[in-house]
Amino acid sequence: MKTPLHKIQVWIIEEKELGNVFARGAVLSSVSKEGKPTSRVVGTMFDENHIPKFFTSPNSRKVEDISLNNHVSLTYSFQNTLRSISIEGTISALTTDELNRDWLLHDDDFRKHYVVFGGVSGDKIASLDELRKKRDAKESNNSKIRPDSFIGYKFDFIERISFYSVQENDFAVNEVYEYDRAYNSWRYSLLVP
Repeated sequence: MKTPLHKIQVWIIEEKELGNVFARGAVLSSVSKEGKPTSRVVGTMFDENHIPKFFTSPNSRKVEDISLNNHVSLTYSFQNTLRSISIEGTISALTTDELNRDWLLHDDDFRKHYVVFGGVSGDKIASLDELRKKRDAKESNNSKIRPDSFIGYKFDFIERISFYSVQENDFAVNEVYEYDRAYNSWRYSLLVP
């Protein structure tokens, strides 16, 4: 295994191969201005260095949380392989260039839907029919242009990664990697599950 970041990719691929169509979905946890933990599911992507990133709308609760405290936890739960990965660290906003590039990496269906809901995500509506009508009225070529409401974040420092794997008829395996800034390297520990 090259790095624990590479291992994340391997586990996602293995989970996807077993039928999980949303293997890159993870629970993002942050802290609200009241000091309360908040969690939500986000879809993730990875940069060329295997660093996780996710996308959101400017008016979402997580954006406010992150603006006050950029320490987060991102957890993947893989039911097909009975594994989980938890990543802890700090995040920062993606640049305009990164956002423009990543927008085009999303499939047409996602972009078409996001153009409709991205700017109003979290607002109350009477029915999903409101969004469906707006979606159906949009021209498909509009989805090639990234809306300002499409923003994102990625880890700028990963402090800790925990890989947890349930074993049949044996103890679960809990492997932890912590980044040591002084030595610019990962420290590995096997923990009691």
